[in-house]
Amino acid sequence: MTRASILGSVAALLLLGAVAPSVASAQAICSAPHSSPTLVQSGELRTLRAGTGWIQLSVYGQRATEWFDNSGDRRAFLANSEFETRSVFLTAAVGVADGLEVWAQLPRHHLNVDGAGGSSTSTGVGDVRVAMRVGAEFFGLDLPVAVRFGAKLPGSDFPIDATVLPLTEGQTDLEVSVESGVTLGDLPLYVMGWVGYRRRSENIEAARRPGAERFAHAAFGGFVGDLTWEVAADGLWGGSPLASGIVLTSERRQMIQVLPTVGYGIGPGRLEVTGQLPISGRVLPAAMGVSAGYRVGWGL
Repeated sequence: MTRASILGSVAALLLLGAVAPSVASAQAICSAPHSSPTLVQSGELRTLRAGTGWIQLSVYGQRATEWFDNSGDRRAFLANSEFETRSVFLTAAVGVADGLEVWAQLPRHHLNVDGAGGSSTSTGVGDVRVAMRVGAEFFGLDLPVAVRFGAKLPGSDFPIDATVLPLTEGQTDLEVSVESGVTLGDLPLYVMGWVGYRRRSENIEAARRPGAERFAHAAFGGFVGDLTWEVAADGLWGGSPLASGIVLTSERRQMIQVLPTVGYGIGPGRLEVTGQLPISGRVLPAAMGVSAGYRVGWGL
């Protein structure tokens, strides 16, 4: 989100259409090709080998009382509202051929908003994500480069009632990103990152087409025995959405955030804990988030 992010963000950050009607974006923060903040990439700097893979269960929590307005300033939500997100992500990836892997993610969200005007709660499936990652190995090249093609599909119906918190963004998105990463010689350190573009289709029910987005991710990390660490930065730059034929230039969303992660090998898998620290933004929640995920792999 993403790391989202998702993410994230994650995909659960859909409060603006419910608690800030003047913004009415009902969009999620997703600054990487996935939503779960604990998922940096495929667990490897290169694509998964054929027959290998992993599965991860992660949880995410955030409590927001402020948002970045269309000038980039932090402001309290209307009616002193407080928005709470609790999410669970089930994610898996598998190598189908050398240099080619497929990936999928299913989220479930519990969203709640409380304010002077009342409260609202929604629980259910969020946006489903699938992706295919093609590495240079697929073409017989020994280069640390991969291209990811991804899609996001609504996992539940988008509510027309503005008092109901949406669990999904309500439209299909297509995206492509170029990824790379290398270890630093014999040192237990690495750098990795990606840049990408997301094309967003129209939300028919809301008569709204979100603006296309550019996103980027950069990370520096290392490992000592079973302990891993990473400091990453996400960037998201969105275009102007179109609502009922009107271009809403004031609702272009942006986000810059820092995501520190620590992980440790426990039992057959690895436990990772990630923080989500927003630095600046526009038309998105301004709140810290915390995520924890446990990943088990095979053949790695």
